[in-house]
Amino acid sequence: MNEEFENTNGNENVNEFIDNKPNDSEADVTSFENTESAETVTGASEYDNSGESEVVFAETAYNGDTENTAEAEDSGRADEPKAAAKKYSYKKSIAIGLAGVLLCGGSLGYCLGLGLNTSKALTDAVTGGFSFNDNSEDADGEGNVDASPAVNLAASEDSIVKVIDSVKNSVVNISIKAQSAADWFGQVYESEGSGSGVIYKVDGDTIYIVTNNHVVEDANSVAISITGNEQVNAKLVGKDATSDLAVISVSKKDLAAAGVNDVTAAKFGSSDNMEVGENVIAIGNALGQGKTSTLGIISAQNKEINIDGKKLTVIQTDAAINPGNSGGALINTAGEVIGINTAKLSSSAIEGIGYAIPMSAAQSIIDTLMQNGTVDKPYLGISGYTIDDSFERIYGIDIPGIFVYSIESGSAAEKAGLQVSDIITAIDGNKVTDVDALSKAISSHKSGDSIQLTIVRDGMKEMTITAVLQNQNEQF
Repeated sequence: MNEEFENTNGNENVNEFIDNKPNDSEADVTSFENTESAETVTGASEYDNSGESEVVFAETAYNGDTENTAEAEDSGRADEPKAAAKKYSYKKSIAIGLAGVLLCGGSLGYCLGLGLNTSKALTDAVTGGFSFNDNSEDADGEGNVDASPAVNLAASEDSIVKVIDSVKNSVVNISIKAQSAADWFGQVYESEGSGSGVIYKVDGDTIYIVTNNHVVEDANSVAISITGNEQVNAKLVGKDATSDLAVISVSKKDLAAAGVNDVTAAKFGSSDNMEVGENVIAIGNALGQGKTSTLGIISAQNKEINIDGKKLTVIQTDAAINPGNSGGALINTAGEVIGINTAKLSSSAIEGIGYAIPMSAAQSIIDTLMQNGTVDKPYLGISGYTIDDSFERIYGIDIPGIFVYSIESGSAAEKAGLQVSDIITAIDGNKVTDVDALSKAISSHKSGDSIQLTIVRDGMKEMTITAVLQNQNEQF
């Protein structure tokens, strides 16, 4: 069984396979159930046989006494002492039988009473004594109804409503537009996606919003909405693929012009103080259809997962986290954001496993992104294939290097004049024969550096072009 991690933005699935543990568990359960069934059948058989024996024996003894008494009456009562003895014996049997019935009835009544009292005690322990019976008596026996448990239950539900109401306007809907890389025919396609964000800070006219990196990393444009009725363009402040966090910003004036004047930053709490079993609420732009809230508990803390080769330490929750929830808030019952929703475990056999980046780890990264902008990540802007034996066998190309399959619009590669089907054979005079070597060579530079690419065009023409590397984390 394959278990699949799914990033919960509106347009991405990220696969990560883990060991097939449920099969072992199912085998154990099956073994236990078979054993239990056998024991249950055996026990029932022994009990039923014994019970039937006891019933038959009692009926036979009772019929024998009746027949003997009838015979004595038919003999004309020849022997009065014996008849008296029989009569006495008959009455004694009836008395003993009645006493037995009363004793059994009393014992049964006691057991039932004890069971009901125990059941009531357990029910009260769970429900706090809540009852739907308006005529029930309280402990003082005066018939007064104690409504406090029902009030407490209603107060608990009301508090959840108030918590959601206090936070929902600090969570934003994110809409993105992304352009795919040019294909073999030079066609570029535009796609749309959705995600969520949390208002982190309001600083003068600038409103800072934290979200997931995977929500905005491929976007050409990003817009946010607080009420669901407006779309305000956002700017990239910084993003970090390693932690899957990003910060974007919008202008307070732009929001006001769109009709939104009340902007409130969320309250952030410490995820270190949370315990397994505590209630949490996930708020986000589920399925890109507007803000929703789901209730659950913290299932595990400090859970390590691997998505696309990136290791993340996360909070696990059973609060439903759906596509579009990425970047949204995981809040505690005090209305504090204690995590940024990021992914869920997706499988037909699995339910209720979602993940959030803990705020205790995220806060310092967010602050760094706000102060220093993005982490420098030089990139060329191409997708390519390593020309290996398999590639050569299929396409008949035997030039060692990287075959350029697609080029991102506006990238360093496009600006340098690189074309689809070019073959990159060297960078700065150093041979590169596979995609990994190309990536390492680019990573050894900084954004803004110029590099010399040796390429083969049209399968025979070798040439050199110059490309100025860009910072991938600044692209938006």
